[in-house]
Amino acid sequence: MISVIILNYNGKKWLEKCLDSLFNQTYKEFEIIFVDNNSSDDSVEFVNNRYGDRSNLKVIKSDKNLGFAGGNNLGIKYASGEYVLLLNNDTWVKENYLEEMMEGFLYKGNIGCIQSKILIMDRPDILDVVGSYWTFCTALYYFGASKKDCEKYNEPIPFFANKGASMMLKREIIDKIGYLFDNDFWCYYEDTDLCNMLWMLGYECWYWPYAVCYHANGGTSSMFKNNYIQFHNFKNKLMSFIKNFDLTTLLYVVPIYLLFCVFVSFVWLFMGKFSNFIAIYKAIFWNIKNIKKTLIKRKNTQSKRTVSDKDIFKLVRKNPRLSYYFYLLFNKIESYKD
Repeated sequence: MISVIILNYNGKKWLEKCLDSLFNQTYKEFEIIFVDNNSSDDSVEFVNNRYGDRSNLKVIKSDKNLGFAGGNNLGIKYASGEYVLLLNNDTWVKENYLEEMMEGFLYKGNIGCIQSKILIMDRPDILDVVGSYWTFCTALYYFGASKKDCEKYNEPIPFFANKGASMMLKREIIDKIGYLFDNDFWCYYEDTDLCNMLWMLGYECWYWPYAVCYHANGGTSSMFKNNYIQFHNFKNKLMSFIKNFDLTTLLYVVPIYLLFCVFVSFVWLFMGKFSNFIAIYKAIFWNIKNIKKTLIKRKNTQSKRTVSDKDIFKLVRKNPRLSYYFYLLFNKIESYKD
């Protein structure tokens, strides 16, 4: 059984295409947990009216917006499958998608998480992202991001992190960790944080190109201000590092990350993005203010570790050329050649 969790916030326009593609799957052993994050459109009414007679659909309505992390955590409480699939509401999938996702777990015994191929919905020859490598400077290397789909991206590959827009994992892993996502993340980097913990537990995260998903890319996040997104982005990365990395790694990662934050903040200040400049320092201050809480989480995660950072990085660290960071900073990632 696969439990498909679809988190929704004001995404009515995407839902028919998304849900129809799931109900037309060749693989039939699945349930859909539709979690509404307190939408102000009539998403829930639409789903109930169109799909209310489906026995494998559960509709859960939150009375407040719990973010991506909290919304999916609410959904997992109602999931009964041995596998949990996280699928964005602004997607649709090919009819053999679930079948292929299940096949991916047979590829290697210790695979704990799989990301499908994700193509841009209105540009179906362009990839969203294949997967993320860890880099020495702490910024993830988004391999395949915004690139033309080609043979290079048609082989299974292990990555440091999968993307939560189309990601499936074994339920047993969630039970070992004790939760799906950290609620303090709200949105952004929670999928990377989860994948990091999987690697620590001895599982691997893989890209599986034979399952195909089409993604509108930012269909929900576009509803939030960029400085709000950047606050959570920079806050969550630092929190994840403190929670998950061993002491040796932390001693060089945190100083490098803080220097990176300062550099990016002044680039944004020079570009006139003052609210983004402030967001970075709010993110750092949040981590200082909540350090005791994070250290308690760290004690819990480190007690479960079975694989060292050194051994993980041997498999999933790849440093791109310096030009990558320029393209990343100025949102021109499609110009970088992998």
